[in-house]
Amino acid sequence: MLKKFIDICVAEKIFDGVGKILIAVSGGADSLALAELLINSRRRFRLEVVIAHFEHGLRGQASIDDADFVQAFSEERGIKFIGGRGDVKSFAAEQKISVETAARTLRYEFLSNARRDLNCDAIALAHHADDQAETILMRLLRGATSTGLSAMKFRMRSDDYGLLIRPLLRFRKVELENFCRRRNLTPRLDATNFETDATRNKIRLELIPTLEAFNPALVETLCRLGEVTAEEADFIAAQATEIFPVVVRNNSIVRAEFLKLHPALQRAVIKKFIAQVTGSAKDFGFVHFEGVRKVLIDGLAGVELPKHFRADLRQGRLIIKERVDCFEE
Repeated sequence: MLKKFIDICVAEKIFDGVGKILIAVSGGADSLALAELLINSRRRFRLEVVIAHFEHGLRGQASIDDADFVQAFSEERGIKFIGGRGDVKSFAAEQKISVETAARTLRYEFLSNARRDLNCDAIALAHHADDQAETILMRLLRGATSTGLSAMKFRMRSDDYGLLIRPLLRFRKVELENFCRRRNLTPRLDATNFETDATRNKIRLELIPTLEAFNPALVETLCRLGEVTAEEADFIAAQATEIFPVVVRNNSIVRAEFLKLHPALQRAVIKKFIAQVTGSAKDFGFVHFEGVRKVLIDGLAGVELPKHFRADLRQGRLIIKERVDCFEE
């Protein structure tokens, strides 16, 4: 297991330019295995490691016990520990978002702040092949396009969180659980992972087992799909970046140049343009990109967009601006 881990990290250059890592550890088998593997390979990669745990306050004493467990695990190995806590339910109610989304937001915010405070080069996350398959399947069910089906990457630099590394993406969950048993580790169990009220849990506990009756290698198949679409998305994004200065001039899309592009490049240019004008394309989906594309292709007047924006086509150029009427009393 350790050899496979090291071989993958070397092949994928996961630790290039990384000297100090913050490891996100929940106390479950996945993150516990990640911490143990990184601790045992730190000399090989010349790494300094720190363990971080965020207590979500969702499961009463069990959550507190998880935090104590991770801290004890760290101290037993002489590894620096940093803990954090948040009131997820209150945050979810304030922001009018799901508890799952609120937990993720607060957890990543804590990890990001801890990384900066401790001068770490990266945050290590314990996502594995089963997580990858669940994510891809969940996005597929929600109507994602090929770009949305792109897999999580071993290394990803985020504007909000810095460098995120995921060394376990080629490991199945059962491998990580077996590794913990061989190391005499007793991971904490989160009972909420077995409740089917959350979409991801339903996919994990019900849908994937059903689909595996048709394809026993379903997880591997979905992970392969994700890797291929990620590579294709990277290629299209690079092509869009190259052609962008030709198609986008003076903060507008030149329709005559846009119409020369392949549809895949058209969508990539629109997404990049929206991100440039609005600050982020995060709140814009396929229907919005297609709406703008239809305006350009059919020569329509314009289309309404999220976040009080509107796209208008004027004299062969498409511009995106905030609507004035949304600020009027």
